[in-house]
Amino acid sequence: MTRAESVADGRAVVAFLVVAAVIGLTVAAAAPLAVGASSADAETHSSVESFAATADGDSVAQTADDDADVIRLRTELSQTGTPGTVAVTTRAELPDRVTELEVTLLSASPDAEVEATGFDPVDGADPGESVWAWDGETADPSLRYVLDANQTVEQPGPFAGEGAYRFVATGEWALVQTPRLGAGWTYTGQREGQVRLERERVVDGPGVASQSMAFLGEHEAYTREAAGQRYRLIVPAAATLVAAPDEVFDVFADASVALPVGARDETVVAFAAPTGEVSWGVRGLQTGEMDLWVRDVEPAGTATDVWTHEYVHTRQAYRAAPSGRWITEASATHYAALFALSRGAADFPSFERTLARGEREPDASAVLADPTTWRGNPDYTKGALVAGEIDRRLRTATDGAASLATVVRELNEADEPITNEDILNAIEAAAAEGTDDATAAAIRAEAERLTATRESPEMWDREAHAAAFGETPAQVGYALTDDGVRATGEYRNRTVSRAPVELVVGESLATAVAVSNTGGAPGSYDLSLAVDGETVASRSGTLAAGDERVERFEHTFDAVGDYEVRVGGEVVAVSVTEPAEPLVRGVSVNRERVDAGGRVVATATVENDAGVPAAGDVDFRVDGETVATDAIRLDAGETTTIARSVRVGADGGPIGGGSENATIRVVSPVDEASSTVTVTYEAPISSDGAPGFGVIAALVAVFTVAGALGRERRRER
Repeated sequence: MTRAESVADGRAVVAFLVVAAVIGLTVAAAAPLAVGASSADAETHSSVESFAATADGDSVAQTADDDADVIRLRTELSQTGTPGTVAVTTRAELPDRVTELEVTLLSASPDAEVEATGFDPVDGADPGESVWAWDGETADPSLRYVLDANQTVEQPGPFAGEGAYRFVATGEWALVQTPRLGAGWTYTGQREGQVRLERERVVDGPGVASQSMAFLGEHEAYTREAAGQRYRLIVPAAATLVAAPDEVFDVFADASVALPVGARDETVVAFAAPTGEVSWGVRGLQTGEMDLWVRDVEPAGTATDVWTHEYVHTRQAYRAAPSGRWITEASATHYAALFALSRGAADFPSFERTLARGEREPDASAVLADPTTWRGNPDYTKGALVAGEIDRRLRTATDGAASLATVVRELNEADEPITNEDILNAIEAAAAEGTDDATAAAIRAEAERLTATRESPEMWDREAHAAAFGETPAQVGYALTDDGVRATGEYRNRTVSRAPVELVVGESLATAVAVSNTGGAPGSYDLSLAVDGETVASRSGTLAAGDERVERFEHTFDAVGDYEVRVGGEVVAVSVTEPAEPLVRGVSVNRERVDAGGRVVATATVENDAGVPAAGDVDFRVDGETVATDAIRLDAGETTTIARSVRVGADGGPIGGGSENATIRVVSPVDEASSTVTVTYEAPISSDGAPGFGVIAALVAVFTVAGALGRERRRER
């Protein structure tokens, strides 16, 4: 959304001229005062008033000449507590020489109730206009009304938001367009002592009022002076800013230096628009000469950076006729991507994808100079690609002596709304600065083909970009590979979840980081692995343009606790605990009958149903003594089996398993000739003579499980 639009579109002024002779003195009117007006697509422009930001008294006001008599119009904004509205009070301070003053409330709705003190409604005003005349007597006249603050827009396209709001008052805070006024007056005195007008916008209570926007509510204000400008960033308490204030100021300052197009305002005021409870219709909006807002969720410095995009609009001082309208969004989109690439904040593939959107239909078939052919917003897509292609051709043909900035600078000097013909003329003139007339004419012809027909250019490649814009800087980036977070050790060696990484004492976290250079020049990297802020390992090297390599780290955790691991710009939370305890879930034997003193093979099924690895010892016991031990290490959710051959003594002996147990007895042979015995399970006899449990027709081996790391066994016989 832009600064520049035809001022004639929706401009409203009130001015009148009174000529009389009063004892030889001249009564004359001041020059008409132009006031910015909103167009259908929310683009506004004010070409007369000049403003400078004050300290956080939260106003931005015009400064009149010190020697001139001044009419001061002070507009105060305050919250009403009702969503969708803010209260507006305009107060007038008049010098003695002023004899008449009319004020038009351009932002007041036709049915707004105005509480007037020292003003009377003007009969015969145009329908829908709220025009008020000073009564000539009241020393402190004022006008008070309630402003319908909510403004919506339907704005499809790359910079569209999910909702519809451009400005909104929530009842708790408000981000609104400042009220517009028209004024005209008469005064007595010589022309060299003209009466001038000074306007001031303020917020009654916490807030900031600028030339075209105001925020009402609690906030933090940040300021930086750089590149010949003063930047103010207003961050509401309701906002959660993704980009740090310094990052926002950096892209502003970088764009200020990179845009030699003139129209540099002394102050730029930026508001972070809270997204928590408001669905904005656009991702960012610029109005007036110096004011912009951007959603708090927008990062700074990407190839589609909205902060840079809206800042570029503050440098576009021209007004556009319909055929020239495309250049406004096209150049802002192109420059946001180009500047991010040039300073290494974005890589060439990101830059390429941003501009290559212009190759896709239906935008590619739109005629940029004829908005009636547009479906959606081809000025953001095809327009950006065309603007970039014109920029590239100018730089190549003139060996860098001219560029798209040369064209925009020429357009900023225009007095009348620019047309596509004006753009083509400026392109040809720019090309002529560094090449011959034939080449300049050819560049103009190509620009005309791309703007006045349905033809569309193709996105250029990295080599062509380097030839025109210079080699892009090294762009070294880091990213965890698909298997970049692994748990390794005696339990497992596999990829694990990062939410968080769950390890046990003695395990290691293994990370794999892909280091890539997507820039146009060799670049170095310095990569480290830090645990709780302490660097425990590092890797460094140099990558040629377009190269990639994988660096690997491994760190072992020897103590229980929660850790923060940082590597390659990623943060990995790690939780370390003691191992879980494996559990015997079932027991079986290989035979039901055995000779006295013979052996049976007992098999146990052991499981780990915990979310972390398990460690422990499984004991085989006969007659209360351990005859074999197996060390168990299981991954989370893993199951295994273990088997042991055990001897059953001639006098009988116990074998246990899990939480069950039984007594094994040798029963006398059935007949004298048989050397086999029948082995049965018989419950032990309790002290009162009752069986503890019934006879079981199978042999059960009883196991006990002891945890690793010296933990005591849970059962002993």
